[in-house]
Amino acid sequence: MSPYRKTNPAALTSFLDSYASYVVDVLQPTQREIKDLLTAWQQPTYWSKYQRTNSLPIPTPIRAAISRIKRPEQVVDKIFRKPHKFPDGLVPNSYKTMYDTIGVRVVVYFLSHLPLIDRELRSNDSVEIAEVEPPEVYMSSQQARILSLDHIKHSQKESGYRSVHYNVRLKQSDIPAERRPIFELQVRTAAQDLWSQLEHHLGYKPLKRTHSAAKKQLRILSQMLGAIDENFNLLYEELSRFQEEHSFAPTDPLTAERLPAVLADMGISCAQRDINNILVFLYSRGIETVKDVWDIATPRRIEIIRNTYLSTIGRLPFNLEIIATLAAMRGAADENEEIQRIKLQIAYRGAWDNIRQEFAQEHDS
Repeated sequence: MSPYRKTNPAALTSFLDSYASYVVDVLQPTQREIKDLLTAWQQPTYWSKYQRTNSLPIPTPIRAAISRIKRPEQVVDKIFRKPHKFPDGLVPNSYKTMYDTIGVRVVVYFLSHLPLIDRELRSNDSVEIAEVEPPEVYMSSQQARILSLDHIKHSQKESGYRSVHYNVRLKQSDIPAERRPIFELQVRTAAQDLWSQLEHHLGYKPLKRTHSAAKKQLRILSQMLGAIDENFNLLYEELSRFQEEHSFAPTDPLTAERLPAVLADMGISCAQRDINNILVFLYSRGIETVKDVWDIATPRRIEIIRNTYLSTIGRLPFNLEIIATLAAMRGAADENEEIQRIKLQIAYRGAWDNIRQEFAQEHDS
């Protein structure tokens, strides 16, 4: 007989009411704190501590980061499906020991970013890897070894699913330590996430109700996306090697390989994700060679930019703001005109930030 049919309606109602209170008192505040952490992770400056040399850009591993709270019917269903894990049934202790009532998914760009996230989780002051149910990496032992993830328990799913799973808990939280929930954090590449979402959308469950031909096709698709993942990762690693080793002459054109080192000579760091936008921006303003950058990026101009930002809005400019402002100053007749162009750039950036903030507020509401 189905466990649903044996359930006392009053007991179920009481359990759902209890879980609803738990969501409001514990899960939602924790999710907000998790979102704050993930927002910080998505800022390039956060990862500057992993920048090996000035000639390399700041790694920007996070493509997307999302979180969700498990719906009540999903909690009940899991308790009934896994009675060996939740032998007490519909009681608060069941959802308190259900380590995915909050689920977080972090999507990175390349395979090489998986060990970077692992390293961050093991050294972060805000989160800790829980001792219960240790991390698990779903990939071959060979790939785990290549990525330096062989310290994590590994297994392979028949479907071809690939990801790294952690159970973590916040170390810093407004929730009292004894009530802080453990939550599941899944880390995967963009290609792995694409496979997972499409497989989920199709509704195939290879170990349960999927036809053998579909199982085979899912494995083939996983292998194809895995090969794409590996080739993109190879390109990323080659680009990093070129950036680290590359030398340049004044007449050389600006490229993704040269740009980080050129900017580093000016005392400016850039993030990997910003390189393409910077190149497009500079080229659109006729700044196409190393010499073009040197001509506009004089120490005097950089000092004027910093002083003008400080006196106008009370802070120093970010690195990208320095680059954009230098380009806007090109061709100015004198220092007075340069300062006017800097102030216009500040006003333009301020107006754009306000528009983005208003859009974000409307989207959240």
